[in-house]
Amino acid sequence: MSAKASARGRRRQWLEAAVALSRSGALALSPMATGRVISALGRHGATPASLLAVSAARYPDRVAIIDDEGSLTFAELYQATVDLAVALRESNQHISSVGVLCRNHRGFVIGFLASAMIGSDTVSINTELPASQLAALLNRHTPDVVLHDLEFTEALHASDFGGRCICIDSDSDRDAAIRALRGSRTRRNSFARSAGRITLLTSGTTGLAKGVPRTVRPMGIAQLAATGAARGGLRSGDVALIGPPFFHGFGLLALLGAIALGVTTVTHRTFAADGVLRDLERHRVTIMFAVPVMIQRILDAPSAADVARRSSLRVVATGAAPITEATVVRFRGMFGDILVNGYGSTEAGVVSIATAADLAKFPATAGRAALGVSIRIIDDDGNLAPSGISGRILVRGPLGYSGYTPDRNGVTHHKDVVDGYVDTGDVGYVDQTGLLFLRGRSDDMIVSGGENVFPLEVEQALTRHCKVADAAVIGVDDEEFGQVLRAFVVARDDVNAIERDELSAYLRGMVERYKIPKQFFDVSEIPRNPSGKTLRRELLAQSIKEFK
Repeated sequence: MSAKASARGRRRQWLEAAVALSRSGALALSPMATGRVISALGRHGATPASLLAVSAARYPDRVAIIDDEGSLTFAELYQATVDLAVALRESNQHISSVGVLCRNHRGFVIGFLASAMIGSDTVSINTELPASQLAALLNRHTPDVVLHDLEFTEALHASDFGGRCICIDSDSDRDAAIRALRGSRTRRNSFARSAGRITLLTSGTTGLAKGVPRTVRPMGIAQLAATGAARGGLRSGDVALIGPPFFHGFGLLALLGAIALGVTTVTHRTFAADGVLRDLERHRVTIMFAVPVMIQRILDAPSAADVARRSSLRVVATGAAPITEATVVRFRGMFGDILVNGYGSTEAGVVSIATAADLAKFPATAGRAALGVSIRIIDDDGNLAPSGISGRILVRGPLGYSGYTPDRNGVTHHKDVVDGYVDTGDVGYVDQTGLLFLRGRSDDMIVSGGENVFPLEVEQALTRHCKVADAAVIGVDDEEFGQVLRAFVVARDDVNAIERDELSAYLRGMVERYKIPKQFFDVSEIPRNPSGKTLRRELLAQSIKEFK
């Protein structure tokens, strides 16, 4: 794509975003609401807490969140956050950093935004970490306080964490914590007007999760909100079901976007496909956020087709892990052309979004660059690759990347940054129209007989087989070829088993000969992390054990 065409495309994107924002209701303010909004912004400044404060000023009686405990309005959610923030500020302890270890419920929202209100750095902690990794992570990030759910109390005590642990699992837990923090001290409603850093953790698929600290600037939030409105169709007054964990970048962006636009959030501590389908009808959900494996489980649920026919869904946004073409096609067949696919990373933020129209034509695309994002495809020599030619994906965006949190006990290896562009670690290409297509992770690439193979391509082909529900591919050492492909296949519920020869014959019509796995394993499920990414190390360890 030429520079002029690229510039025209960016101008068109901004125009579309402006129109979408005006239609979303985000810019409509009465004179009275304008005064309250100005007051809220003056109180909290350029912090994420302003998002909640503004929506509480505009929509005080609108339901902000529906979780396992019930519902809270924006005014109630804001007041609960203020109460905790004031208590933290009035405690005897100086708090410069807060860890939040909560599942998806009001406690996470209150804890995360209370930390923002007092100007502390905030570390969003993965709730699925084993005890040993939790201890290592706390030692690396050393928060002064950890706000947590009750279930993590034992693991926190076992970690020898030297800071203060405060349980905010339920409303009563939080109220008790506030009383203990404040004691008899005088309440002062003074808040920070500049933002602390927010640290999100990487997926940890290759080792202990790394922390990516960044200061979220107002312009970055504005660009993300504009992208969400233009590509995702978010509107004030929507009801959004958020399935991904709030501690993850996808879930957190969905949550903050919903709060910013006055959208009601429906969420639960754990994901269950049947529960999601009930929520779609009970709460007349208009927008759903879900990682690909969640979408697969929803499609497999017995009641999915009936619910789809009665659904109020207008948009379903997926991301955080690759989605197979087969899943895209199957979802469109059941729910219609409402699927939007996002691509990004903890280091780079939101990179691109594929609209429903994009996926209707090209189910495998990751879409076009988000607003304020520039994408470069670089070949092995460090040169710009032509359209249609694969290379390393480098990204420059509004959130920026300044490295990982240093590890005091070892060397911290950072992502490469070239001219302000961060290397995502992914490989792909951009076509003549500006659409991005992913081939896979550079560190997942398998070299078999001198040929480069990306597992994602083979997995995409396998999941198009009518008997395959899910699949993953890894490389294993081989004396003759260096590495050979080993496939793990999950059969659909109505299939007892799939013959190896049947899959090999099928793949011969889909991929080159050297990309056909030499070995196939039947498994009940593919191990994935909370964001839906395949845990290939676990598959390798499992297969080595069984192969012996």
